[in-house]
Amino acid sequence: MTDLNLDAAAKIAQGAFAAGAAAGVTTISVVVTDPGGHILLAMRGDGVGNFGVSVAHGKCKTALGFANSSMVLSKGFTDAGKVAALTAVTGGDFLPIGGGVRVKTSGGKVIGAAAVAGSSPENDESFILAGLGAAGFETD
Repeated sequence: MTDLNLDAAAKIAQGAFAAGAAAGVTTISVVVTDPGGHILLAMRGDGVGNFGVSVAHGKCKTALGFANSSMVLSKGFTDAGKVAALTAVTGGDFLPIGGGVRVKTSGGKVIGAAAVAGSSPENDESFILAGLGAAGFETD
């Protein structure tokens, strides 16, 4: 696919929720943004607490701002002082926890970001990757 619009964002979310359900995880939130980190779509499963969408949005902004998945960044940013400083500098938007990825076209153009929050970082990452695949998008 080449365009990240509301229909495409919904397909990503549906794919991520389906992957979560297949793994027995229903308490997740999914956010899809444009390349500037502005929300195109935000959904949360039944019973999800107040912070799910905010966490997923932070993962999207992190992936976009640092040009890599939040999972890769979680492995590189292990110094608590540096994480705290970057969190402060970004107004709380730096969230290096797995589950956030950049959304790319087949040609490699970054057209947004997508993230899942609510399970383990590894599960969140696998659910959002399944969502991207279901919608025909790629990532890093």
